[in-house]
Amino acid sequence: MSIKELLQRQVQFFHPQKKYSFLRGGSSNAAHAALFGLREQFYNTMKETFSNRVNYAAKALCDDKDYFQAIKSLPFKAQAKIVVLGDSLTDDSQSWFSIIERSFAIVRPEDDIEFINLAVSGDTITQLLGSVVPASQLKADLYFSFSGTNDARIQGGSRYKPCTSIEEVERNLASVIDFTQQQTDAPWVWLTPVGVDPARIAEHDFLKPLMASWCNGHIAKVAALVNHQAENVIDLRPHFTNLDDSHLLDDDGLHWSIEGHQLAAKIIINQLVNIIS
Repeated sequence: MSIKELLQRQVQFFHPQKKYSFLRGGSSNAAHAALFGLREQFYNTMKETFSNRVNYAAKALCDDKDYFQAIKSLPFKAQAKIVVLGDSLTDDSQSWFSIIERSFAIVRPEDDIEFINLAVSGDTITQLLGSVVPASQLKADLYFSFSGTNDARIQGGSRYKPCTSIEEVERNLASVIDFTQQQTDAPWVWLTPVGVDPARIAEHDFLKPLMASWCNGHIAKVAALVNHQAENVIDLRPHFTNLDDSHLLDDDGLHWSIEGHQLAAKIIINQLVNIIS
C-alpha cells in the first residue's frame, strides 16, 4: 500500500472532529488536515473524492422508482433530525448513511432534513453505553444504531478472545436498549452486523500490522442478539451472504465497497417505510 493509499484510507475512516471537537482548533479543517500530515487543499480533495462517490451512488438509487417513492413517502417533517451511532461501517466517508442523506437532498431538498453521524471507527457495543447519552440529548426524530462487528475483533491472534464476550454483548445491548426506551421518544432502528472476509483481512496492508482478525461466528451471535432484543430491526444478513471475495466488501475484507453501501441504503430505506410509516 502506497503512502497516498494509506492516507486516503485514514481520511476515509477517521474524523478528528468527532473525537477532538472540545479542543481549540477541534473544528478546524486546517487542523484536521495537519493531523494527517496533509496540506488542507489536498485533504479537501480527498474528501471531495468520497463525496463524489456518495453523490453518484445516491443519484443511481434515486433513478429507481420504488426507492425514490420510499424517500418521498417517509413521514419526516421539515428540518427533522436523524442520528446514527455505530462503527467504521457508518463512520466511513462514503457510508450508507451518507448515501441516504444525499438521497434526501436530491428527492426532498425543501425539507432540509438534518443527518448527524455519531459513528466512530473501531467502536463496539460497549462504546454505545457512553455515546447513547449525547445522542439522546439531540432529541432526534429517528435514530439508527449499527454496531457489533468490532465486538468480534480479536487482537494478537486466533488463540485470544474476541473484544467482547457474547455475555457482555447481551448485557451491554440490553442496557443501551433500556436507556433508549427511557430517555428518548423517537423510534430506534437497529441494523444487524453481517460478517467479513477473514482471508482478505489477514493479508491487507492496513490491517495486517494491527494483528487484528474478526470472527464470523461471533458476529453471527451478536447479530442474533440484536435481532432478538431490539424492537425495530433491519436484518441485513440475508443480503450480505457469501462474502468471501464478494464485491460488496472493500479490498480489506472488513469494510464495505461503495456497492455494499449502496445496497444497504436501498434495503434500509425500503424497510424503513414499513417501520415508521
